[in-house]
Amino acid sequence: MDKIEKIKFEFYRIKEMGFVKSNRSHNTGIGKTFEDLLGVSENNKKDTDFLEFEVKSQRFLTGSKITLFTKSPSFPEKANYFFVSRYGDSYSDNPLLKRIHTSFYGHKFNKYINKFAFKLDVNKRKKKIFITVKDLLTDKVSNELFYYSFKDLEASISKLTNLFVVFADAKIIDGVEHFHYTKATVFLDFKFNKFLDMINSGSIQYDIRIGSYKSGTNLGKPHDHGSGFRVNRNKLKELYSDVIILD
Repeated sequence: MDKIEKIKFEFYRIKEMGFVKSNRSHNTGIGKTFEDLLGVSENNKKDTDFLEFEVKSQRFLTGSKITLFTKSPSFPEKANYFFVSRYGDSYSDNPLLKRIHTSFYGHKFNKYINKFAFKLDVNKRKKKIFITVKDLLTDKVSNELFYYSFKDLEASISKLTNLFVVFADAKIIDGVEHFHYTKATVFLDFKFNKFLDMINSGSIQYDIRIGSYKSGTNLGKPHDHGSGFRVNRNKLKELYSDVIILD
């Protein structure tokens, strides 16, 4: 049995189980439960999840975007710390602490707290993606303070070479969330150049979510929720050479 046939077999086996109890509370339960049913051990390593496929799970009726991966910029060191220090806004209940929660793209500037505007700029010659910043008060543009190297991005994307995305219905039974995994899509051969082109066209969204610890021994230190690249699930197929739909 080849890998694709094994994935099909396992998906339809799990689908026939109907609603199964979540093995973990909150949003991560859907993925953890499915991986447990596959027999995948939990890991935070660079390895793929199952048969050289990265596995992602999503509630069927949830938001339309899928997070491809999260990664801090390649430069400078501790880039997210400097980013929130320079451009973050203060908490209303503690003006000394900074945070930044914003999303932006490659085809246009966004606007953040009426002070700054951000966008991604792909430079294929330099093999970097720069985070370009515009000061809305002075109109000054800075475009080489923060960047991702293609090398670092390709290392992160290596896990996505082949992708297995599963969708589930969810309901509460006796006070516990249960999932029925009903649809899946197999994506084969990630196209890095297409990823870059989709950043330029605005089809890839970049999220930065950084806060500050407001108590305890970490008081004042950045709380990094991750800088992530996201795509509308209807456009995910454009990043791959081949797609197989299971339902």
